[in-house]
Amino acid sequence: MVKLDDQKGTSLIYSGLVCTLIIILASIAIQIRDVSPLNEYISKNISSTKPYATFEEFYPHYLSEHTQQTTRQWHYVGTTLSLLYLLTNPILSIPMIAAGLSAYAIIPYSRHLSTGLAEVILFVIIYFPSSKLLTKSFIKPFLPFLLGYSFSWIGHFAFEHNKPAAFIYPTYSFFGDIYMMYDAIKGQF
Repeated sequence: MVKLDDQKGTSLIYSGLVCTLIIILASIAIQIRDVSPLNEYISKNISSTKPYATFEEFYPHYLSEHTQQTTRQWHYVGTTLSLLYLLTNPILSIPMIAAGLSAYAIIPYSRHLSTGLAEVILFVIIYFPSSKLLTKSFIKPFLPFLLGYSFSWIGHFAFEHNKPAAFIYPTYSFFGDIYMMYDAIKGQF
């Protein structure tokens, strides 16, 4: 008979190992995606809704979707609360990095799609089961997203009156939130 503590420890180890393996594989995929044979699978037909190949190309568009100071402030609140939550629950950072790198790795392969649904599905498949195994909770993995998106979307729907860029570019939008906060700290807004 296996003790409950042994089962918890085993699931922590397996989940941590799976996340580590995913981080390694996603990192390799990101580094070699421009090399044959992987580059043959990069989307040649680009959706009109996804013209940006890199975050550097995307970021000016992201800022154009956040022209009002109130919208940016709502984003700062949501991003700050999410980051603080992750700092108080650092175990969630492991599946967050694994899922985020995986979603980032598939961007060139899903640019023919009109939405970011492929990135979101891959993120969810990796992040939520791994987080559940690591935290033994269904609620803890959802909280960073609830905090971040609820405040951000208040800014978009109540003040900016536009659709969040996260619906089309979920990974780049997350990077945009962080980079926009960094720009604000530097005094660029």
